[in-house]
Amino acid sequence: MLDFVRNTNAGRELDLRYAPPGIDAKLFSPLPARDLADPYVLCVGRLDDPRKRVDVLLNAFAQLGPVNARLVLAGSSGPTSAFWRNAESLAVRDRVEYVQRPSREALIELYRNAAVFALPSDEEGFGMVLIEAMACGVPVVSTRSGGPDAIVDEGKTGFLVDREDAAAMTDRLRRLLCDRELNLAMGERARDAVEHRYTNEVCGRTFVDVWEKLAARGGTR
Repeated sequence: MLDFVRNTNAGRELDLRYAPPGIDAKLFSPLPARDLADPYVLCVGRLDDPRKRVDVLLNAFAQLGPVNARLVLAGSSGPTSAFWRNAESLAVRDRVEYVQRPSREALIELYRNAAVFALPSDEEGFGMVLIEAMACGVPVVSTRSGGPDAIVDEGKTGFLVDREDAAAMTDRLRRLLCDRELNLAMGERARDAVEHRYTNEVCGRTFVDVWEKLAARGGTR
């Protein structure tokens, strides 16, 4: 979006800023020590929205093979009946669960205890759920679907894969589920990235700075 606005206003002297929404990093925070003994892949969102592509995530999860992990889905709306039929046909239904409308406290606990957060969307304007997961010290695997491209630092705070590429998502999930040191290191870097780029305090500075400059103009247009 920033590139679009810059291109649209090429040649004009304008103060253009990237001002993402912030997050309460005190509320969304990691556990003192992450325990990966009972690992699960977490996905949060409107799961009946076809753009969220939970079908891609299910296929990727099913291809993990003997990796010990569960798939936990949470959101205001659950997956479609076709999703559950596919889970049955892939023989993973007993390892997939859905948490409907979790409270904020319950949602934070889901984030904190997740081994990996996955976002398989076709399109995302930003990807606040990625920020929430990263703030809780959890590495992420996301499709290159817009907003996530600017949030995830490839290979450092998580992984980016092409849209609809279930095989690539399987590979990245497997890496993070099977390599504890990689998982913990990425989770720490993810938290650090949020602290430096996406807290309410950091993001708020941009808005306050612009407001102060506008106010300093007085009655001028």
